[in-house]
Amino acid sequence: MSWRNCDSFPPLVKQGRLGQAYANMIWLTRIFLSLLAIYIGLTALAFFAQRKMIYFPADFYAPPPHGLAEVKTADGRLGWHSPARDGLPTVMVFHGNASSIDSNMHIFRDLNAAGYGVWSVGYPGYPGNSGQPTQADLSAAALAQYDALKKRGAENIIFYGTSLGAAVAAQLATERQPDLLIMDAPFNSMSDMARQQMPILPTGLLLKDTWRSDRALQHLKTPLIWIHGTEDRIIPISQGQKLYDGYEGPKTQYIMTGAHHTNTWLMGGREIVLDALSKL
Repeated sequence: MSWRNCDSFPPLVKQGRLGQAYANMIWLTRIFLSLLAIYIGLTALAFFAQRKMIYFPADFYAPPPHGLAEVKTADGRLGWHSPARDGLPTVMVFHGNASSIDSNMHIFRDLNAAGYGVWSVGYPGYPGNSGQPTQADLSAAALAQYDALKKRGAENIIFYGTSLGAAVAAQLATERQPDLLIMDAPFNSMSDMARQQMPILPTGLLLKDTWRSDRALQHLKTPLIWIHGTEDRIIPISQGQKLYDGYEGPKTQYIMTGAHHTNTWLMGGREIVLDALSKL
């Protein structure tokens, strides 16, 4: 008997093809469900661990050196203060997310040497301050420290924020307007940064601390100085450019060729800031 004459052959072929199609469907479904589970897992991880991916406080506290004093606000927030010489401004320095109250000693020294006052802003959950770092708590702590500085007799107050600190300074500027706002390596918003870092996740829905510096600056008319390094690999210069372009108040930009995220002060930022302060 030949296969050609076998009446059962077509049904068997059809049945085999259906079986293979069903197996393929099962295989594709399993792959889809596995990928979906991974995606949901990544989304859940990003949501619940997001603040650990934004804030990196050190685990030790070193007291201030000679010339800087610990000052606590009415609600217990710690800052470091060095008063200005008569008639000169005081600079509130806002550090970045992986720094601490003592991270900018070279900046403090240069400002003090020129006669300017310094207030190093302490953050909740960072060395010297209890609590947890969140946008609401960092903003409230900065506000309390500004008010404490004013009570100590500071007249002209400048905000100098680096990285995340620029966002904290921008939020404070909506409540207490400085004489000058200096933003060193800022981002436009944490929402923008999250989209760049995790483009496949719905970060707009997940993000708790959005740090919308663009919105914070929207109605300000404070003089703004923007400083950014061309080799910044942490916060791309495009982020600072976007923030700067959107600001409608008086502004000046300084692009530091060859500078990275943390060395703009040493690459010419010192001279830029001291020159700007001398003209106030």
